[in-house]
Amino acid sequence: MTSCSVIRKYVSTTSGNYVIDPDGEGPLAPFTVYCDMNDKSGVGVTVISHDSESRTHVKGYESPGSYSRDIHYTGASLSQLASLTRVSSHCEQFISYECRYSQFFRGSFGWWVSRDSIKMNYWGGASPGSGKCACGMTSSCPYPAHPCNCDREDGVLREDSGLLTDKTHLPVKQLRFGDTGDAHEEGYHTLGKLKCYGIQ
Repeated sequence: MTSCSVIRKYVSTTSGNYVIDPDGEGPLAPFTVYCDMNDKSGVGVTVISHDSESRTHVKGYESPGSYSRDIHYTGASLSQLASLTRVSSHCEQFISYECRYSQFFRGSFGWWVSRDSIKMNYWGGASPGSGKCACGMTSSCPYPAHPCNCDREDGVLREDSGLLTDKTHLPVKQLRFGDTGDAHEEGYHTLGKLKCYGIQ
């Protein structure tokens, strides 16, 4: 079976661990995933965990992108996960950056890296290629001319977060941040599990 949505449709409606093989007769090995059969109105969601899901402090990295966090997914390679995205109609991954006195997109201090090692200039909740966070899409950032909440760069702990949904870029391979080198500057990142569903 290529995904949890296929398993949900033809095999089982019970949530749990299952072995899937998204590329079928292709060269990639099958791998074990968790199938959530109740989420997304019971369509059968393939859930992939990783080693960077907890809220993580970023401090002491001043230059743009000087903080680097590689994401390692549980039980599957990026090639295997890419094959999962291709057989799924939808994929998503929650991403968040909280900041205090730390610039984000203004000055290009932070970004994420796609599975194909491409530097991504948009954040969760924003359109691919927009150079914005979610608030920038609706001109609701503290400074409407700025692309993200964190670009307010003040003493308030602010957050930019949302879902990444362009499955051709997922999963997230790496997180990069900066502007946390001074004593009063800091950030926190959180990255959710990869979730794919629907039959392509």
